[in-house]
Amino acid sequence: MPRKVFFSFHYDDVTRVNVVRNSDQITRRYTKAARFHDKSLWEEVKKQGPLAIKRMINGGLDGSSVTCVLIGGQTWQRRWVRYEIIKSLARGNGILGVRIHDVGFKPGQPTNALAGLFGPSPPSNALAGYASRPEPTLGGLLGLATERQAPPQNSLLGALLAGDQSVAPTPQPGPNPLRYLGYTVDRRYEMVRFREVGPNGQWREYTEVQAVSLRSLPWLPRLKDADNLENLFRIYDWKQDYGSFYFPTWIEHAAAQVGR
Repeated sequence: MPRKVFFSFHYDDVTRVNVVRNSDQITRRYTKAARFHDKSLWEEVKKQGPLAIKRMINGGLDGSSVTCVLIGGQTWQRRWVRYEIIKSLARGNGILGVRIHDVGFKPGQPTNALAGLFGPSPPSNALAGYASRPEPTLGGLLGLATERQAPPQNSLLGALLAGDQSVAPTPQPGPNPLRYLGYTVDRRYEMVRFREVGPNGQWREYTEVQAVSLRSLPWLPRLKDADNLENLFRIYDWKQDYGSFYFPTWIEHAAAQVGR
């Protein structure tokens, strides 16, 4: 039976997201969760309020064993991405992050050029050497996105009219959403409670998902009473790490990490 993967993402990144979700490795091997395929459906559910959104997300998570967070520039601060990550943690899903900020971008491309969406092909010896590659760093992979200045309006208009061939700036990765989420263990009651970084930069209780029994998450490090999710789950880069080839390996590692 195909493994069901839940994709968590910010809807502004849906074009890049669909490149990943429609890659051959995913369509052949995994059942894709019905996670906001249609923007009009998402907008309609938003009108019904937070409870309706939670029901929709929870329904998408049903039957899934792995949650893949597709990370663009603003993913880290989206309320419902945070909910999807914490809810996935609470229900025992394996979790991984995949950076997609530069999907569709080619270095040195003109600003008006169409990008190749599927990224570079791996070198001929990449498959043979993959097992010996060092593991991705667990923490600190993603720095804060650099702020880009918009060109003056008249120069932008001129570029559109004249087909300006200036080189587009390289897209920068956004912060890792897992960096802003964590958990604590209440030893007295044997419960796991969830935390997030608030607008003031301080950790606070995450109230959208209730605490769960420590026994339901037996894979959590037993000697740690608190940790940041960035230190638990791996982050990859779709283009640089050849996700179109290695995504199944990433998914199976995430599942094995939590015993799924």
